[in-house]
Amino acid sequence: MQTREACSCHRLSFAETINVTDIRGDGNITVSAGSGSTIIITTCSYDVPAPEEDSRALVPVVPKPVGKPQMLNTKTQKSCRKYIDNLAMLTSEGKILKCHSTIAKLMKTKADPDSQVSLRHAASLNAIYEGEFKKANRLLREVSAILPDTRNEAEHRLWWGNLKSVVKMREGNINMGIVFAKEALPLLEAVAPGCMTAWLLLNHALLLTEIAAGQDDDDDRHFLVQRAETDYCHAIEHAENDHSKQMLNSQLRLRVSPYAKIGLALLYLGCGISGDISRLAISDVPLDQIGKAKSVIAALDRDGTVCNSTKFWLMMVKTCLHYRQGSYQQAYELAQEAKVFASEHSFGGFLNYAKNTVDFRKERV
Repeated sequence: MQTREACSCHRLSFAETINVTDIRGDGNITVSAGSGSTIIITTCSYDVPAPEEDSRALVPVVPKPVGKPQMLNTKTQKSCRKYIDNLAMLTSEGKILKCHSTIAKLMKTKADPDSQVSLRHAASLNAIYEGEFKKANRLLREVSAILPDTRNEAEHRLWWGNLKSVVKMREGNINMGIVFAKEALPLLEAVAPGCMTAWLLLNHALLLTEIAAGQDDDDDRHFLVQRAETDYCHAIEHAENDHSKQMLNSQLRLRVSPYAKIGLALLYLGCGISGDISRLAISDVPLDQIGKAKSVIAALDRDGTVCNSTKFWLMMVKTCLHYRQGSYQQAYELAQEAKVFASEHSFGGFLNYAKNTVDFRKERV
């Protein structure tokens, strides 16, 4: 038995190269948007095998395709997005101490609940990159106490759920990560599509990538790969939908596409993102999947990366590719380079991943 899924993967610049979907034909879907109006969405369709019951429980319904870009409608929203965007830029570049001091100054001057929530969200993201997961969880507990007093509660709750899922993912607790992501996904109906919603979809896809890497059943893994692909596509679509004037630097929007490509490459190579890469030694992936991963990595090399954190993950993806191709010495050397890079940029949250990879590769060189 088969079901039909819609995925707007046509926006990916590398879609034809890696064949993200098996396109069977194009068509138009008419979606009701209320009295007297419709939205026409062009999609591609592919067949997805019906999952087993336990696999189905892992994955919620794929969100609807998005409509036209929407401007933020309040000064508070704009200010909060600006804080998150600017501080995320510092974090992703590895400027952790500068981010700390900037947040501390703003905490003293911006007393309204929305600003306090946004600044704590930024601080928790900073802590995640440092590898300070207890600190990140403490900050998110503080956010929970403030949320009911905010004016923009739905968006704050979506971002809270996203960050909680990321903390759990980086801790290696994938089961709880997927729980927090699933709890936040219904908020996609209440928040205008854009970079905020894109990051939730992206992190949900990364969690599915981790779960897929641990599957021994080929049918279950195939199902999870299909669903992760769809989420990656939707994440890019949501990011592209973000209004260009919503953010000063638009770092959250610009980083979605590279991270989505990195996630796709990890997905095709059968690698997780928790730091446990031992399955590379005992699992196989089809040659066509390795070919897709190579195409995605080539697209990343061609387009370039926008921040130091994506540079690190590109190194790690290439390390996994070298290993899959049997180039163990190259994999070992690149893993060592990534380890040094993570240390130099204060990416403590990534450092263990690099260390584990170096140790794993060292045994096989």
